[in-house]
Amino acid sequence: MSSAVRSDAASTGETEVKTFREAISEALWEEMERDENIFILGEEVGVWGGTYAVTRGFYDHFGEKRVRDTPIAEMVIVGAAVGAAMNGLRPIAEIMTINFAFLALDAIVNHAAKARYMFGGQFSVPMVIRTTTGGGRQLGATHSHSPEP
Repeated sequence: MSSAVRSDAASTGETEVKTFREAISEALWEEMERDENIFILGEEVGVWGGTYAVTRGFYDHFGEKRVRDTPIAEMVIVGAAVGAAMNGLRPIAEIMTINFAFLALDAIVNHAAKARYMFGGQFSVPMVIRTTTGGGRQLGATHSHSPEP
């Protein structure tokens, strides 16, 4: 990540132009610097730097405990994030594309969304699921779905 993206310079009052990738990367970086309970998990988010390079440099800076590469198993990624969140951590689960979030719907709908109610408010599940949607890169039928209405 370039130093221009993670600049600590005072605001000049001018509009700063960034790509979505840069803005997301910067926001994730800032939050991980702020809160040591935040960690990222997903396919290729560590050494590779994420499928779309959003987490490039994170592994070297934050280490393997906070930037976790996972197998290609979306249900496991989200399920692990749910468990970590219920135990006080703040996971950010990255799913490569929105198509694959459907593979994790049980963990999203029946665990993350309902744990607070199932346990009478004893637990919350403060987690983020980050993914991409749309067909901007000609990724093929199983990687370019846009399920929003």
